[in-house]
Amino acid sequence: MKRLYFIIPLLLVLVAVSCNDEPTKKKYEDYNEEDFIEVQGIVTKVEKQHGYQNLVVNISYIYNLNQEKPNKGYEADSPFVPIEGGPAIILVHKDDENVTFFSQSGILDEEEGVLLSYLEKCEQIGGGYYGVDD
Repeated sequence: MKRLYFIIPLLLVLVAVSCNDEPTKKKYEDYNEEDFIEVQGIVTKVEKQHGYQNLVVNISYIYNLNQEKPNKGYEADSPFVPIEGGPAIILVHKDDENVTFFSQSGILDEEEGVLLSYLEKCEQIGGGYYGVDD
């Protein structure tokens, strides 16, 4: 009976520890690069946190600028430090458009018209990002 009193608390501790493990979010390296397409986006926010020996950068961005409500994306702990408000090339998964990654700052030649059209909409509403709730 004493053995049972020892095993039950041990099992409870093991269950509690295993339940607290948060699933890790997949990184770009976990996918096949051929499963992504490049789309035009805009960096909406850059958060920098200075750690002990490193800089942690979190990037918020919008993409699918040709839609009435562009999609929002977020990348935590990015190796990049883009300019807030700058154009960005976003990698979007072909099968799930909610799986995205910041690729680089810049403008895609084939989507330059989409970016300019979106910026005109932003100007017409007096600033801010058109179709995006803050």
